[in-house]
Amino acid sequence: MTAMQRMLVVDDEPDVAVGFRRVFERDGFEIDSAVSGEEALTKISEQRPDLVLMDLRMPGLNGIETLKKIQAISPRQLVILMTAYSTSANVIEAMKHGAYDFLIKPFSVEKLREIVHEAMDLAREMHSVTDVQPAATEDHPQDTIIGKSEAMQEVYKMVGQVAHSNATVLVTGESGTGKELVARAIHRHSERPNKPFIAVNCAAIPETLLESELFGHEKGSFTSAVSRRHGKFEQADNGTLFLDEIGDMSLATQTKILRVLQSGEFERIGGSETLLVDVRIIAATNRNLEEMMEDGRFRPDLFYRLNVVRVQMPPLRRRRDDIPNLVDYFLRMYLRDRPDKKIRMSSAAIEKMTNYDWPGNVRELENTLRNAVLTVKTDTILPIDVRLKSESEPRPIEHQASGSKPVPQGVGKGLTREEIDLERAVNGTSVFEDIERQVEPMFDKLVEARSRGDNFSAFDVIERAMLIHALNKTSGNQLRAAKLLGITRSTLRKRIAKYEIEISTTARGAR
Repeated sequence: MTAMQRMLVVDDEPDVAVGFRRVFERDGFEIDSAVSGEEALTKISEQRPDLVLMDLRMPGLNGIETLKKIQAISPRQLVILMTAYSTSANVIEAMKHGAYDFLIKPFSVEKLREIVHEAMDLAREMHSVTDVQPAATEDHPQDTIIGKSEAMQEVYKMVGQVAHSNATVLVTGESGTGKELVARAIHRHSERPNKPFIAVNCAAIPETLLESELFGHEKGSFTSAVSRRHGKFEQADNGTLFLDEIGDMSLATQTKILRVLQSGEFERIGGSETLLVDVRIIAATNRNLEEMMEDGRFRPDLFYRLNVVRVQMPPLRRRRDDIPNLVDYFLRMYLRDRPDKKIRMSSAAIEKMTNYDWPGNVRELENTLRNAVLTVKTDTILPIDVRLKSESEPRPIEHQASGSKPVPQGVGKGLTREEIDLERAVNGTSVFEDIERQVEPMFDKLVEARSRGDNFSAFDVIERAMLIHALNKTSGNQLRAAKLLGITRSTLRKRIAKYEIEISTTARGAR
């Protein structure tokens, strides 16, 4: 008979553990709890649970500190961290120190259950695994990547997973998405953080000079070579070389880059000495290298050398929830050296920025906000002060990339009372927040219907549906229905007449 799998819930809020126990004991798991990192370490040493779910913010040892100690006593322990206060550094540090996953509150119980079952399946498989990967232990300053969206959480997780290795990384994404920031984060969290990080923009350097920039040259090797020059590969020895816009590199230079990747060897221009360097390469591009290979503009062998690990940066329009945080960050940065100047953002200005598509991504947003700060005539930035490239009607807000669409929570999704209680215990979700999440799919359907030319009031549709639902709940009893809705019986009667609702033991509206 298979032994029951054990889960340890670590949270200083007792209701959280109670909610986990009610939900996951029905899934066949044995649930234990701890209210602090210190207590969790004791129980992990004694019980060796299959999975630990732990809050990031706790009195005493926080989640990251506890995770490090867990890895020291049990390197194979699966740990999922949970928090409503995520930063890029938190996620990167968590993944770097061996966290299985990092959940950002609020999250749905469906998503939680899916991740828990995946982790438990992995825990079963790990019983036959003998090799252990040691956890990293270095601490680094907080990264300057801004974003708490689920799309960016995936980027942080990938950075944390690959940073400790020397694998070549290819960062792809549209211009202005922050590819160099990701490269710097990988370097900062790597095994060589105190070594050089050298960035080269391959598109900004003329092809005739790029080879010299990368590999250096000897004195007299060409007309303007008045002295020996050490190239970027030499300067980055034992560190990281970031090749930005590598898709703009010529085939001839690609061939020489490939040789360095294969052997670590190269010669300066005009030189005969073979130099050997230890350099980690991180490349980035906004081009489609696969298409360029098919057209013969990019070497397939170089592509496969670069594409060992790929980090895809999401465009800003796919992570609109991050825009207010980015606005706040850049505004604080611009005003840091101007303590005498107090500037605020109006909610309407932030809404305007959130609804814009940002074809230039974060770089365009930064420049737009800088312009607003410099030109605003009052102490508050208004929509008129936010000068966008296109002032046309913004397109409807897109959902985030696949796998990152917010999951509506709570009542209306077929959840049990225990599951709803767990969501609220973990997420601290109020009834109003629950309802707001439920409105999104309903609102999208109403907008879609109106866009097809249907002439109706969205408010009337929602109000009529609420009236019919309340009357059905009370089998047509108007007094009880009015109490449920929080209105007077007189108001209810007026609404029933307005919408021509027929009442027997069930209610239905006129079509």
